[in-house]
Amino acid sequence: MIYFICLRVNSCNPKMFTLQFGQCGNQLGHALFSKISSDMQCVNTSVSYNVNYQYSEEAFTKWFSSISKEGKRLARAVLVDTEDKVIKKICNDATIPWKYRPKNVICQSGGGCANNWAYGYMIKGHELKDQILNSVRYEIEKMDHLDGFLLLLSSSGGTGSGIGSLIGQLLREEYSTKPIVTTIVLPFSFGEVCTQNYNTLFTLAKLYNHSDMNIIIENEQIHDICKNLLKKLATNLSDMNDIISEKLLAVFQPINYLKSNITTLVSQIASHPSYKFARIKSTPHVPTTYSMYERIYDWNLYLQHLKETLRIPNLDSKLSDNELKLPSHSLSTTAHHTYACSISNVLITRGTATDNDPIIDTSLNKSWKSYTHAAYLHQYKRFGLEDDDFLQAFAILENIVKEYQELK
Repeated sequence: MIYFICLRVNSCNPKMFTLQFGQCGNQLGHALFSKISSDMQCVNTSVSYNVNYQYSEEAFTKWFSSISKEGKRLARAVLVDTEDKVIKKICNDATIPWKYRPKNVICQSGGGCANNWAYGYMIKGHELKDQILNSVRYEIEKMDHLDGFLLLLSSSGGTGSGIGSLIGQLLREEYSTKPIVTTIVLPFSFGEVCTQNYNTLFTLAKLYNHSDMNIIIENEQIHDICKNLLKKLATNLSDMNDIISEKLLAVFQPINYLKSNITTLVSQIASHPSYKFARIKSTPHVPTTYSMYERIYDWNLYLQHLKETLRIPNLDSKLSDNELKLPSHSLSTTAHHTYACSISNVLITRGTATDNDPIIDTSLNKSWKSYTHAAYLHQYKRFGLEDDDFLQAFAILENIVKEYQELK
């Protein structure tokens, strides 16, 4: 007699692998993991103990690999930088209940990448690539299920943009079936460094081809949220990284197995190979002083506010962003509005229930203007880039802008 035994096996919880590049990427990663830990330790959640416990367990599995000997959570991340100032500061932070694995901290104290994408991509990236990829392989070998990669970087400098672009390309070659999501922080339009437009040009062109989805973060918008909504007049990088982290976690923190899976998210948001840029609209952003005295939690209010953020302003008016305003209790009754075109939108809610984007086009135009005047070209050509590399990058971004402009 043959007995058939049926066992119900739970699906492996998906695990995220984070790679942090340069000063911006490492500071953002530190804020991200700190926000995750704080979220996991929250007790006043208005849900049952079992539900809250399961959520914390799933969050731990997704973002952390194990517990250290000191009892701290070990972040599943690799840190890369060519200067050690930021790395030392975040790794020596003893006030947080988590830490990075020392072997995954890859830092070359060689004076940075001179705010030059070519230097980061052509020189420093190749010097560090084996060490970076070996750390990635070591972590992946310990996993039962890799959900995908999350890359954090800025496009303005040389380390994040150049080394980040190279590693993104190499990850695609080695892990061809795993989703790669990049979070690219764009520089302030009035300038952080003189070569930022070239760096942004090459970063977007390279990562667009090798990533499955590119989440675009605008420094100016994040700064305005801190200043206008959170009333932080002396806004610093820490304040801005907190907002970016909240936006990312609004999407990536566990909800259920399907919705918190990167593969499913990418298939919904970036299913077409010509449209891989994504933005996160989130609400609310409420100052601490407001939340202490006024309770404004209302699903209808938030849904209306999110809908307003997709509206296109009148051509005669100054470009505005409704995300920079608090949700209004007086909901609009106007029936007809023009909304921005998008391939798809995913709405994620958390709690107890009772015309064309000009950013890429603007950066492209500034880069082209600099190129036609041969500004700073020698800084890139000395590290191996030629005019054909510039023209190819321009062609890629011009085609991306054209594809988005033709959306109906």
